[in-house]
Amino acid sequence: MILIRLLWVFLLLIILNGCHWGGALKPITPSQILSGERSRLGIAAMERGDLAEAEKRLEEAVKLNKKDIAYRRYYADALWQRGKYEEALQQLNEAIKRGGTDDASLHISLAEKHLILNRPSTAYQHANTTIRLAPQEYKGWALRGKAGWLLAAGQQLTELQRDESPEKIQQYMIQARNDYYRALSFSPNNRDLLPELAAVQMICRQPEHALATWQNLQDLFPKGAEPADLLRGKAEALIALQRFDEAIHCLHIAHQHEPERPEIQQRIREIIAMTQKKNLF
Repeated sequence: MILIRLLWVFLLLIILNGCHWGGALKPITPSQILSGERSRLGIAAMERGDLAEAEKRLEEAVKLNKKDIAYRRYYADALWQRGKYEEALQQLNEAIKRGGTDDASLHISLAEKHLILNRPSTAYQHANTTIRLAPQEYKGWALRGKAGWLLAAGQQLTELQRDESPEKIQQYMIQARNDYYRALSFSPNNRDLLPELAAVQMICRQPEHALATWQNLQDLFPKGAEPADLLRGKAEALIALQRFDEAIHCLHIAHQHEPERPEIQQRIREIIAMTQKKNLF
């Protein structure tokens, strides 16, 4: 019993005064202890869906311990979920400035959020940094691929791109395709990446490759359980290859899966009209 008490006293001395055994440890300050408590309360509030309370407690944690990156990350998540997007980005950028420069997960989070806000140029920069810091992390490659795709597709023209040639834009798209290939080499059966790769392959005028990608995705689902959008994407690749009967068959199955979507039936009618016109010549 005495031995146990001595052990607790020893541990308490380490916490309060620091320790020079095997390297100095800084003493834990009262504000650090309090910030840890506020952070736990904030995370618990976020888990039960009380975002207002989560934001309040995590803001207190960050103010008490400005150097803790983890607290800022949680605080940014709470702000983001409350729709305070710019404030959330500000907290993540501050986390990078306060020691998170080489934290790939922070750059991933920033890239994802900038893509949601339709800012592919900034997303591209953070994805590029992620690749440099963690080249075997598939998310960095996937995010750079998506950002490059959006830039090349012209959804967000920067000052630089307005003066670039179509050939240069095509190079961006090819890089985006190759980035998706690299991402899938680390996460081969990723159901989110495969449709995006197929879309890029279609833009790169590689419908045969896109068809193979859609087929790979279809193989990941039980027969008859594939999503309608998957079948629609596969049908578009078949149309580009002039395999119209197979495309119509795919769309019929998609319509059976989601009969409430009139655009599927409309696309079938368009293909039939296209083939009839083709047969006239």
